[in-house]
Amino acid sequence: MNLSFVYPIYNEIDNLPRLFSETQRIVEGITSDFELVLVDDGSTDGSGAFIAELAERQTNVRSVHHRRNRGLGAAIRTGLANATKDLVLYMDADFPVSVEEARSAIGLFTDDLDMLIGYRLGRAEGPHRELMSLTYNRLIRWVFGLRVRDVNFAFKLMRRSLIERMDLRSEGSFIDAELLLEARRLGARIQDVGITYHSRSAGVSTAAGFRVVSRIFGEMWRHRHRRRKERPGSVRLIVNADDFGLCEAINRGVIEVFERGIVTSVSLLPTGEAFEDAIAIARSKPELDLGIHLALTQTAPVCPPDQISSLVDRGGRFPNDWRAFLGRYLRGHLHKNHIEAELRAQIERALSTGLSFSHINSHQHVHVFPRVLPIVTRLAHEYDIGAIRRPRQGRSVASQRTSLSRLLRGAELRALRLACDLGWRLELGNGLATVDDFRGFAEAGRWSAESLIETVEELDAGVTEIGCHPGADNAVDSVLGWDYRWEQEKAALIDPEVRAALSRAGVRLTTYRDLIGSERCDLSP
Repeated sequence: MNLSFVYPIYNEIDNLPRLFSETQRIVEGITSDFELVLVDDGSTDGSGAFIAELAERQTNVRSVHHRRNRGLGAAIRTGLANATKDLVLYMDADFPVSVEEARSAIGLFTDDLDMLIGYRLGRAEGPHRELMSLTYNRLIRWVFGLRVRDVNFAFKLMRRSLIERMDLRSEGSFIDAELLLEARRLGARIQDVGITYHSRSAGVSTAAGFRVVSRIFGEMWRHRHRRRKERPGSVRLIVNADDFGLCEAINRGVIEVFERGIVTSVSLLPTGEAFEDAIAIARSKPELDLGIHLALTQTAPVCPPDQISSLVDRGGRFPNDWRAFLGRYLRGHLHKNHIEAELRAQIERALSTGLSFSHINSHQHVHVFPRVLPIVTRLAHEYDIGAIRRPRQGRSVASQRTSLSRLLRGAELRALRLACDLGWRLELGNGLATVDDFRGFAEAGRWSAESLIETVEELDAGVTEIGCHPGADNAVDSVLGWDYRWEQEKAALIDPEVRAALSRAGVRLTTYRDLIGSERCDLSP
């Protein structure tokens, strides 16, 4: 291992005397091939002269100087540009990380990683700074879909080969988020690690100043605007067809849009009446990326009804829809051991086919309920299923519904967002890969070529999943009564104009199988 330490410095004269000795302690026993890149960002307290003198005395210390104070981002970019070692670690000069924890974290960097980032364990900055940090992290998640636990923690260990491919432009404190956004854009393999935070013992932080905060907002807007214009190669799309196995007409529609259209992944319903038919089709298509579509509504269970009595009605079936399920959920009538037993049985039924499954989701998104999600994530880990759907839809396109229907669907969409936010907050760190955005709840059963094209044209950078419900025959709805336009969705998903729109927008189709291989960091909010 050879390692560059990059320290941005602005009026840190009281912290500088220990900088070199502490860095030496960090690398002791790890490597002798290291350097310090010290960037003075126009300090007025003598910091510039101090690091210049240190660089004269120590051959592995280099000092770089800005004539005026440009900002944290400018200092970090200068430091990264001057780093010469294969691995580059950016930290603050006031040492928010202890020597011992820095050494331990560096030891976690393996050959299959491109970036290791720290998140704070504990807060030592007071309630004002803690509130600001929480707000900023939530804002970054909302604007960019970047679901890391701590955007701004000053411990980021990166390969220089990754840095050289980044397009970094931030001059201010948005630089921490920009580093992560660029790493995600480039498909970097990222891991996060919890590190105890130590408040500064000397010097004064300027991170919470009005000028710094207002500059962050400006840089956020410019980055978002630029990336939406420069999307080619940075936007990936999973198109997932649900309810595979529900009935044969749906099976035929699903496989047709996979063979002829833009569908890349399929969710198998273990409780479906045409489960065996779906399995036969899947075995003939080994290239098909499969997920498990768990169900606690509308179908019959896999377990004997008397073993999961809290989940079924007198006829031995699940509640007719998610609203009925929610009512029983809120009244506390659902037993957690019954939920786990049934979901386990569904997963085992799917796995008993010998097929491989990359992801997991659920019928009517019931897996996002806060008491259900921990069970689902635990089972996913137990059965080595690497990804999970997070159906939090931020934006939607106009749907072909009545005004009242759109109003009701909008209310349901807001409720789903709330359930996702609460559920994922409780499951922080579940370690499963997921997408940055989801589309298909507001549009369920109503996708058209026009709405797909509109969606494709305004996708943000990152990975988005479109959920869809193609079917070979609209007669399906006479039995299900969902008021879905199955044939319309099928036609839209194989429409050549939709594929042409993907090409024009630079959107690359992908699968959950590929996502698992490229996403190492837990990006759950």
